[in-house]
Amino acid sequence: MKKVFSIYILIAFLGFTACEDLEFLEPKPEDRLTREIALGDLNGVAGHVARGYHRLHSNFGWYGQNFMLNGDALADNVDLLNNTGRYVGQLVNAARTTYNIYGAAYQIINDENIALEVLPELASEDPARAQLLEGQAKFARALAYFDLARVYGYEPGQEVGGFNLAVAITPGAVLGTSNIEEWPRNTNVEVYTQIKSDLQDAINLLPAEGAASSSPYLPSRTAAKAFLARVNLYEGSYATAAQLAEEVMAETGATLTTAANHLASWATAQHPEAIFSLNISSLDWGTVTGVNSSLATITNTNDPSRGLNSAQGVLRASVELLASFEAGDIRRDLWVNPTGPDLWEGRKWNGELGGFREHIPIMRYSEILLIAAEGRARSGNDAAGLAHVNMLRANRGLTASTATGGALTTLILDERRKEFVLEGQRWFDLKRLGLAIPKAAAQGGVALPYTDFRVLANIPDGALSNNTLLTQNPGY
Repeated sequence: MKKVFSIYILIAFLGFTACEDLEFLEPKPEDRLTREIALGDLNGVAGHVARGYHRLHSNFGWYGQNFMLNGDALADNVDLLNNTGRYVGQLVNAARTTYNIYGAAYQIINDENIALEVLPELASEDPARAQLLEGQAKFARALAYFDLARVYGYEPGQEVGGFNLAVAITPGAVLGTSNIEEWPRNTNVEVYTQIKSDLQDAINLLPAEGAASSSPYLPSRTAAKAFLARVNLYEGSYATAAQLAEEVMAETGATLTTAANHLASWATAQHPEAIFSLNISSLDWGTVTGVNSSLATITNTNDPSRGLNSAQGVLRASVELLASFEAGDIRRDLWVNPTGPDLWEGRKWNGELGGFREHIPIMRYSEILLIAAEGRARSGNDAAGLAHVNMLRANRGLTASTATGGALTTLILDERRKEFVLEGQRWFDLKRLGLAIPKAAAQGGVALPYTDFRVLANIPDGALSNNTLLTQNPGY
């Protein structure tokens, strides 16, 4: 039976908030718990692991909203539908308006470092649970480092001007100001090595999909393998990426949607393609959070018939995106225009759980299929790559392609553009390949050169002030 991994976090774990100046490293005395109290058993460790996962969606600068939509706004997939002041800077690639996950990501890393530091001392309490928590912690830490690396650094082999720094690897847990250490930025290769090590450990530690565990809403070994495939694709290890993706396709319970059910799948509580997903529970949000900050509110206009009262409808499809769909492509029908002929709203994020809440699939079967396709095509096996991409095309209502060589890799990139719109992939797909970033005509139509300093986000000023060993990205 298909199992979607959603994150339900108790309200007790919501004590920290994201901040870019790393104030979480300086707890107030009344908030400070001793290690013996907070981490005296595996329940305390589980709290730290869970808090890290909660940050992935509770911070709307990350998977809760901005990270999922920036990839389209920074490139050529969306334009403004309703100018509320949001995404205006991203659409024109204004400096310092790209991604802002630095503080939240290091909070997650610290949450998981704390858990990993004490787990060996507590493993005898319940060895199986300790192993599970270690796998969950390493999965979350790897995801945080990966997103940091692709936001603030170049991918290995795609450096500009020899600049190869990513972010700092912080090996120790910080429990208070007494043990804060400063660390310089590591190279992109070093950070990728750390990410792959954590994910390989997670594969070995986590349960199989559907297996009973003490935390059923956290990732499986299949989810860890899927993310490792994505990391290898970004690194340019194409044959390895394809091999891992094909293994995931063979073992996952997720299923590829078809032309008949693809549209409806986005209005279901659990997306059938989801290999790893997040859930925003009713405990996570205040009374106005959804209407102000959700994916649904940004991509839909007001629609009381669907429970979207006062939705803001900020972004619409660009003319260029709509023109890219071939005749018969069912994905074109995810865009509707209820408020005007040129006002095309997306229907991926519908708030189907009520109150603008929904599961947010972070890794889907179709991505694994396209990783396999690209990995095979870029490592010299056009026949296998073509077979994989044609499987997706058939399930989206399209005829088979006969492309080979450069035309095949271009086709795969174009399929990724249309398949993952509003899921945060477009910008990073162009960046990881060292390509210029095309812009919609509404934003001037002039591509952003890959060598432009704005391809990398700026390290926050607060982080630089708190760590004298950090250096800023070029151009800022």
